Parts: sequence; C-alpha cells; structure tokens
Amino acid sequence: MVKEINVMPEFERGVIRVGGEIPKFRYEGTIRGEIEAGRLTKDLAIDLLKCMLMIRNVEDMLVELRVHKGKYGSLRFLYRGPTHLSIGQEAMSTGAISAITLNDYITSHHRGHGDVVAKGYFALREMTEEQLVNYLKRNERIMNYLKLKVEKEDRDALFEAALRVHLFKIIAELFGKEDGYCRGRGGSMHIACFDLNHLGATAIVGGCVAMAVGSGIASRYLGDDRVTLCFAGDGAYNNGVVQEALNMACMAQFTNGLMGRRYGIPTIFIIVNNQYGMSGQQKGEVTGIDYLAERGFAYNKIGMHAEIVNGMDVLAVRDATLRAVELARKGEGPILLEFVGYRFKGHSLSDREYYRTKEEVEAWMRWDPIKVYSERLLKEGILTKEELDRLVKEARLRNEEVAKAAAEAPDPDPKEVCAYTFSEEVEEEVPEEFRNAPVLKEPEFVNRDPNVEITYREALLEAFYQAMKNDKRIVFWGEDIADYGGAFGATEGLLEMFGRERIFNTAISEAAIVGAGLGAALRGLKPVVEIMYIDFITQALDQLGNHAAKWCYMTGGQVSVPLIVRTTIGGGRGYAGQHSQSLESLLLHFPGLKVVYPSNAYDVKGMFMASLRDKNPIVFIEHQNFHRDPVYSKLTKRKVPKEEYIVPLGKAAVVRKAANYDNAVTIITWSYLVYDSLSAAEKLAKEGIEAEVIDLRTLYPLDMETVLESVRKTHRAVVVHQAISFMSLGAEIAAQIQEKALDYLDAPILRVTAPYCTPPSSAVLEREFLPNEEDILETVRKLF
Repeated sequence: MVKEINVMPEFERGVIRVGGEIPKFRYEGTIRGEIEAGRLTKDLAIDLLKCMLMIRNVEDMLVELRVHKGKYGSLRFLYRGPTHLSIGQEAMSTGAISAITLNDYITSHHRGHGDVVAKGYFALREMTEEQLVNYLKRNERIMNYLKLKVEKEDRDALFEAALRVHLFKIIAELFGKEDGYCRGRGGSMHIACFDLNHLGATAIVGGCVAMAVGSGIASRYLGDDRVTLCFAGDGAYNNGVVQEALNMACMAQFTNGLMGRRYGIPTIFIIVNNQYGMSGQQKGEVTGIDYLAERGFAYNKIGMHAEIVNGMDVLAVRDATLRAVELARKGEGPILLEFVGYRFKGHSLSDREYYRTKEEVEAWMRWDPIKVYSERLLKEGILTKEELDRLVKEARLRNEEVAKAAAEAPDPDPKEVCAYTFSEEVEEEVPEEFRNAPVLKEPEFVNRDPNVEITYREALLEAFYQAMKNDKRIVFWGEDIADYGGAFGATEGLLEMFGRERIFNTAISEAAIVGAGLGAALRGLKPVVEIMYIDFITQALDQLGNHAAKWCYMTGGQVSVPLIVRTTIGGGRGYAGQHSQSLESLLLHFPGLKVVYPSNAYDVKGMFMASLRDKNPIVFIEHQNFHRDPVYSKLTKRKVPKEEYIVPLGKAAVVRKAANYDNAVTIITWSYLVYDSLSAAEKLAKEGIEAEVIDLRTLYPLDMETVLESVRKTHRAVVVHQAISFMSLGAEIAAQIQEKALDYLDAPILRVTAPYCTPPSSAVLEREFLPNEEDILETVRKLF
C-alpha cells in the first residue's frame, strides 16, 4: 500500500508471458584461456586446487575417524559429531568464494565444511602482510600452541601459518574444543568465523537464506559495495522461508525508485544442487521442474538473472560467480545460481543409501572435481606430475598435523556450559558516524508540554523518533508499517519523518521478516521488525528461536544480535483463536531471547530505548488494548520526559505497596491485568486485605528477587496473567516461589489465568475466557 503507485482496475483481454531463457552449462573456458584473459593467474589457478584439496582432507578425516573407529594417521580420537559431508562438491565452495573479496560475506548450511575452509583460504590469501600479521596476533595463543614461528617479511610463511590457524580452529570446532571457531558450542553444522566475514551456518534446512537477504539489505542501506553469497542445498529451495526470502529480496521498491535509490539487494543465492535433500530426489520426484533455477521467474521479470552451472567444474563455478558479483555490485541483484553436482557420500555416514544406484554414483564420480581439475592442470602445463603429487601430500600432512593438535587441545570448561547464551554488551553511546540522521519532517510532538500526560502510543512513537534521529543504524520493516502506520496505528507518521529507505513494508512473510532482521543485525544495523499479532509469530518461530536466539551462543560469543521484534497481544475484541492468544510463555523456552512487555506510557518509551542499547534479540510485546481501547488508553497515560531515558530491562516494578503486612498478599502480573489487579487491590483494602502489586515488565530476564522480597513480607502470592495456566510463566513463578520462599508461605500459591482452551469469538464466551478483576478478587479471598 503506497500512495505513489495507483493500482487501477484493468481487465483487458490478453495473455501474460512468464519466464524466459535460463543459460545452462555455458562455460567452455580453459585454464590457459582464463590466464590470458587476465581473469586468473597461475598462482590462483593452483590455489583453486589447493583449496579443494584442503576441503577434501578435512572431510576424508571425518570418514576415516568414523570408519576406522578413531584412527586417522597417527591420531587416535573418537569423533562423535555429525558427518554431513560435501565430498564431491568442493568446486562449488572453492570456485564461488574465490570470486569474492575478503570484505564480502557468506552464509552457509549444515553441509558447509567446504564453505568455511574456502572463505578462510581466499580471505587469508588476499590479505596484505600487515593484515596477516594482525590475524596471527589475534590468534597468538593458538600460534604458540601450534609452535608456529614466522618472519614478518616472509609472506608465504605468514600465509601458511595463518592457514594452519584457520584449519586448526575449524577442526577444533568439529572436535568440540574450546579453541574452535565457536568454542565448541556450534560444532560441525554451525561453524561461523566472523573475523573472516562468514556469518554462520545453520542446520535448519533453508534457515540461512532469509539471513542472507538481511545481509544484502544492510549492504544496500550502508552503500558499502559488499556482496553476500548464500549457500543452501536443493532441499532448502523447497522450504517456505526460502520462498519468502527470495520474494523479499526481489521487492520492486528496491529498484523502481520508490525508496529513492535504485539498487537491488546484492545477494547471490547459490543452490547447491547435489540431487538429494536427504533421500528425496529433486529431479523427477519431489518437484515438478527439472532445475530449481526455473523458479527465478516467479520472483521478478528477469528471473533473478538465473543461471545453471556445472558445479563439478571449479572454473565454471568461478566464472558464473564473477559475473554475478559484477551484477550485484552494480545494483542489479539479487542473482540466482544453480550449481549442479553430486555428493559422493550419503546424507551422513549413517546413511544407508538405498535410494540411489551404484551405476549413478560411479557415473558422477568420473566427474570428481579434484580429479578433473588436476588433469587439466597437468594437460595445460600449469603443474607437473611431481608438483601435483607434492601438493596432494602437503595437504594431507598439514591436515594430519593440525588434526592431532586439535584433538589434544583443551575441552571447554563444563562450568561454562551456559556462557554466551546472552551478549553482555550494552551500547552506551552511538558511534559518531551514525549520529544525527536526517529528518524529513519534524513531528509536532517535539514541542509538547512534558507536564501533560501522553498515551502509550504517543510515548512509543516519540521513542522511535528520538532513537532513529540519533542512530542511523535503526531501520524498521514489517507488514503495513509504512503508510498505514501498523495495524494499530502505533507508528503512524514515522514514514513521513524518515522515508522509505529506513521504514518500508514487506509482504506477509513473517519468517523472512525476522530472518532478514537477524542478517541485518549481524552486519551492524539495529533492525526493528514487526509481527502484527503474536499469533503470527509461530510463522517466524524458527528464525526467531532457532536462529536469532541461538546465534550468540552457537558462535561462541563471536557476535551479538541487536534485533527487536515488535508484536502485539489481543483479546476482548471477538477475534477468536488465531488473533487473541497470549503466547509469551512460548518465547521463554528459547534461551537467548529477552522478552519485554511494558504496561504504561513511561515504561514503553524507557524500555524501548533500553532495548535498543541491548545487544540481544528482544521480543517487545505491546497489548492491543493500550493502543486502541479507550479505557486502557486512559489508564496507561503517564507524564513522560521529553528527553531520552531508559527503564532497565529485567527489573520489575512494585506498582502498589501494601500499607501493612499483617493481612497481605502479593499479586504478580503484567500487561493489562496490572490495572485489573490494582482495581482489585483497592477493593480488597476495604475488606482489610492489603495487596502488593508487582508489574513484571520484563518476562526474561525475570526479576524474581523483587517478587521474593515481597512474598517474604506478605506470606501469600497470586499470579495473574492472560495466558492459559498449563505450562505458563505463572507456573514457573509459582515454582520458584515454592523453591526459594516456602518457609515464608502461609497459604498455597494460586493463579488467575485463562482456562485451557482456544480463545473464543462469542462475546459471552470471551468474557468467561479472559481473566478479570472479579476473578482476582475471588482468588485472593480464598487465601483468607
């Protein structure tokens, strides 16, 4: 919905021609031809082989350790991790990553050992001597452990030392060691190395694709001329989040001038088509097309510049990626490349491989990318047989030596099992280069009287305005948040203040909205994304709970995720079971997420500001009643300072203190039930019962100390919330009170909740379903 583009009725008879030609296996070059054209050097031609050998050796090691029960060269080590191997696919990682720069980014997947090896190999190869020295200084402890000593002037020795450090950190991660890239927290399927611009690998099939869109959005917004390569398998491209992500990457507003700058997302989506998901065969079984690249025309008129490439030919892969990178840097992205190849091993080493024939495997193995490329190097006179043999032996020896050192490296400290669940970073000041963002239209509220109360919505909008004015990194996207200002008008007017480069609509694609937010956050932006109703957050739960929440932990604390996901909770308006649920407890089962739920105008501004300073993914919940219901809109009004301030996360508020503790109860609650609880407390006071009311405000981290301090004085507790009782946050609070304050209790801990059923639509039934003031009064009286 944009006023700049009219959608008029048009019913003229005709046809729509969809699609066009997709180039297929077009590369016919030679090594010598590439060198003569200046697209390759002899050294780089050899580097391509060296990188593929390095990848193959890492994975052969895992095969030997598993098959030979812990034996690999002189190493004796029982490897216990996953074995999703890419043997046969080395040309895809090597060729593609050789075509980008040190400053470019990649995302990867569960079969991504080759990607992390290649990203390090070519990033280190591109580094200057000074950069290599700095890399080794950052890894000085590992250098000493590996007993590596090099002269600063010897670039080849610096590169070899850096390469060994890189390889060590990969194998140490595979072996679950503290010195691994992710300190043993991620393992085989989740390797990331942020110092080399590898944003991470995900074991959720297709999970990295939306992240790569977010990285591309960050490059577009920052104008840094960096591209992102997104590696994901053929199975991933049948996943819903991938379809959402590709559509989001191709949104017309990026290129048609609506957002001002005409520049497409510089992300190159690489389909690593090894023919099988696990055992599901892409061609002839689980899809209705021959090549997944055909789907490019579903997303834009130019088919995402789709191309089908021989993924067994490292030069063909490199050629296609170089051309894709050129397009991306010119703003003509995104690009879709399908690398057609084969995995020589099964889905994992436990795979029984009943689903493919010996004849098929043998036919593909004749196209072994290392064997075929080695023969070309010999035939074209780039290498002699002796030189080739030496390279093969060196690669094996390096891997054996480094693997032995990695196996003997220290394990993580078991006492630190929970380390890196959250980032401890809090940003106190905005870096100079991101301050003082341009404002297109000053809002009227900048001149408001701070002594006059404002509404919840007004306080939130002011927080948005001040934060975005003071920090250019804050961008905001979601469904209907631009011209419309969100389903509840919470951000109405924000578009006019800052424009579409920073505030833009997306399709109804909750998974892509959140996943792209994660990718942009990993690139240094501070995205705020909106999921209209918390009921819809289930559509995005994988990206939120399996990715954003886990990224700090699974990367061993290499990175923080400054992402805010705004959403709302409904109820009381007849919207029934898919628009009225209170699902906050669901979110609390994902370590790494913070959950914030302010209940008044003062808190919503202060907690939004605090959330922006935090470096963790935060779900920021707003009750719809606070935006629209006239009663609650009045109740939530407060005097709010005009200047910026913060309300600390993880600190509950005692919103009503008991006048005395002779005959008292603690009511623990949050959201709109704070007001029902306060009203009930006044009535109880007339009956001689004093109620101390606590508004949790932050659901995680949970401020149990404030709760316990009150219960130790009142000797009674009632927990009140809108969600159903079973497995709720209320149950956790009750359990902790019982564990930590049992001796202080004079009565059982009671709860006031919704019953265990789906929210109904009928007004009569919904009134019965939702907890209210009368339910609180009745429950408290039972304690006395």
